[in-house]
Amino acid sequence: MGMRFRKSVKICKGVKVNFSKSGASLSLGGRGHSMNFGGRGTRATVGIPGTGLSYSTKLTSHHKSHSSSHRSSSAGSRGKSSVALPGSVQLKMDQDGKVVILDGRGNPIYDQSVIRKIKTTDSYKKMVQNLEGQRQEKLAEAYEEAKAENDQFIEIYKLSPQVDKKEQYIEILNSLRPPVYQRKQYEVPYPTEGVIRDQLAKEAKETVRGSLFTVGKLRKEYIESNLQSRLNSAISGWMQQKEAFDSEESNVEKAETERYDAEFNSSKQYMQNLIDGEDQEVSEAVESWISSCELPVEINVDYEWRQNNHVMYLDVDLPEIEDLPEDEVVRLASGNLKEKKKTQATLKQEYAKLVFGLAIFISANVFNVSPAIHGIVISGYTQRRNSAGEVNDEYVYSIRFTRDIFENSVLCNVNPQDFCMRFENRSNVTSSMLMKKIEPYGIDA
Repeated sequence: MGMRFRKSVKICKGVKVNFSKSGASLSLGGRGHSMNFGGRGTRATVGIPGTGLSYSTKLTSHHKSHSSSHRSSSAGSRGKSSVALPGSVQLKMDQDGKVVILDGRGNPIYDQSVIRKIKTTDSYKKMVQNLEGQRQEKLAEAYEEAKAENDQFIEIYKLSPQVDKKEQYIEILNSLRPPVYQRKQYEVPYPTEGVIRDQLAKEAKETVRGSLFTVGKLRKEYIESNLQSRLNSAISGWMQQKEAFDSEESNVEKAETERYDAEFNSSKQYMQNLIDGEDQEVSEAVESWISSCELPVEINVDYEWRQNNHVMYLDVDLPEIEDLPEDEVVRLASGNLKEKKKTQATLKQEYAKLVFGLAIFISANVFNVSPAIHGIVISGYTQRRNSAGEVNDEYVYSIRFTRDIFENSVLCNVNPQDFCMRFENRSNVTSSMLMKKIEPYGIDA
């Protein structure tokens, strides 16, 4: 299926970095970042986002405030009016790190004399430092997420599985065991004298009548006279029902065991046929993997298995270079994020990594279908326009992979192009990373 890159990258709960022509935007501050000014000094309260915790710090004492007021009054006597601070203020920081000072109701403060006085307080400086730390942390997270989003598309080879050796298939085959049917147990409880006595007591209460002085004795006689016969009858019925249940369960067990054995033998033979590289089983397994595989790019794979020479031939309709995300997120010296167009050189490098990585990813999975696949010839083609404007299929690589190198490589750590070049191949990649048209390998007779 196709990959659709988001224009909005979530970096944490409730905070987003939005990529647009004007760059990235980030909102910090507001609730949880406030200062209160009063007769007892200035106090800053800073909440820790997402925790419900906060801390409160006294930053100026009443004495200091009084002195400041005294100096302000003295200054006022010299012709300057004192500056009154609001009871509380809030701070917000925009994407560029610019701080906006709001009053307790959330309205911007425009009085520059008030703003200057607020900025001189230790509370303001500490809260700005706190907000800047949060801003840089969230920008770093946003950058890493944006980079990971891009890499997920480009670095598909990192999803390649480890290719197993034949011994591992044989070990799995030898460890296969048929399932065992678990017989059901007859759950009806065995009749006991106590249970039968309770039943008879209930019957006697409902059926035996008499005077107040004789009814108890009559009911007891009823219970004792019927107890043994009723118990014997209950035991006999229970045994008959259990015998019928066990007989039915034996028939079910026999039928299920036969079914389990048939399925086991079929599965074991299928596994053996895969190990041997039989045409039908290998082809079915490859087709099953291709049809169930999901990637962030849309590709088509044609295949042909040649059991005689143990080689799988794959033709892959590669994604186009236009399918690559054209924009990337960069982090400026200030820590801010900016979206910019990738250079053609970057796009060509990423495209080469993508398509060579696809060759590795697809081949590793196909190798794991059967140990009888000793080699894979994978050829990738893409659609390009010729000078006349016509769209044609052009092969850009054809590689002869061998199983042994795959088995002994940690594929998620390789350089895709360098790894592919270790094998016999046909590819023509220029120094500027342009992948030129090549003639692919044919199917060996």
